[in-house]
Amino acid sequence: MKNKRISIILLCTVLILGTALFGLTGCLKKPVTEDPGKETPSKQTYRVALFFANDEYVASGDESIEKFLVYEQELTSTPESVYGDALELLRTSPEEGYDTMLGDQIKLNRVYAEGDTAFVDFKADGLTGGSLEELYLISQVVDTLLNSFEEIKQVQFLVDGQVPETLMGHVGTEEPFTKDAFTE
Repeated sequence: MKNKRISIILLCTVLILGTALFGLTGCLKKPVTEDPGKETPSKQTYRVALFFANDEYVASGDESIEKFLVYEQELTSTPESVYGDALELLRTSPEEGYDTMLGDQIKLNRVYAEGDTAFVDFKADGLTGGSLEELYLISQVVDTLLNSFEEIKQVQFLVDGQVPETLMGHVGTEEPFTKDAFTE
């Protein structure tokens, strides 16, 4: 018991001395100064509407069932990264019955906006699937961005920085998608 107490006291002493020494070494380094003309972006809270495939519809094909389930969530992000951060939330299904086509194998290079267009740039590697997977992926991304950010009116897909004919070989992606792209 006495040995444990001594060990704990020694450990605490070493931690205190180590912290003090590391703190002093910081004083010897030249401080990094921020560029006074460059502001660091401040984080904001956004309310996003995430669109997930409805497992029940996918399994049954019953047209009377909603194809997508909407999950609203708060997102804290910078204005520069909010679109990509919103899409990253699509990687994880929030509840049972909600499915995502934006799995781990699909990688994003960059997501950004110019004017009223969001550009979603995928890496070519891992971008494979059938026509239903491709349609659901496109719908998930387009519906999430258009319904979460009023400044976004259309979504243009890119693959490794280039406008592709399709993402997975089935759905044309040469033109931007708008809110009415999938209305029948």
